[in-house]
Amino acid sequence: MDASPFDTLKMVERLESVGVPAEQARMHASLLAEAMSAEGASAVERFADKQGVSLEFALIKATIEKLEIRLEAKIDKGLADLKSEMIRWVVSVGILQTALIAGLVLKLAH
Repeated sequence: MDASPFDTLKMVERLESVGVPAEQARMHASLLAEAMSAEGASAVERFADKQGVSLEFALIKATIEKLEIRLEAKIDKGLADLKSEMIRWVVSVGILQTALIAGLVLKLAH
């Protein structure tokens, strides 16, 4: 990334047009070009490595899969608890209903 991402000559001309001395304008343009080039190179180093990006995505995918498994386990446990609670309620209501009907039949039989 040696090439400057912007027109330094145009920058120098614009700086000179507002009264900046020529030497100073050239130095400003040169320093800005270097800084931008260094930042661009840094970005390329961070994001150009396909293996690094692939590895990062693989780690993220593995983490998501682990979370999915844990979440499914919690949901399954919650459903099992809910099912057992519903069975207890149905059996309890059935016994109560049977006792109530038996009591009414005995009351009517007297």
